[in-house]
Amino acid sequence: MWLALVSTELLTVIAMLALLVGVPLFVVGVIAVFSAYVRFDAEQYLEEVDASEGEQVGGDDERR
Repeated sequence: MWLALVSTELLTVIAMLALLVGVPLFVVGVIAVFSAYVRFDAEQYLEEVDASEGEQVGGDDERR
């Protein structure tokens, strides 16, 4: 009910400030989550590549 007592200009200013702060925070959060996922996936892929190279190198040594 108190919302009806607040002027529309004040509500507009509050909404604009919320958008000016909220939208960039949301975008930065999405970018942070995406970059963390890419980093995690890349680390897993590199571990798999290292493991497969280690198996190939180890297999070559046993044949000689």
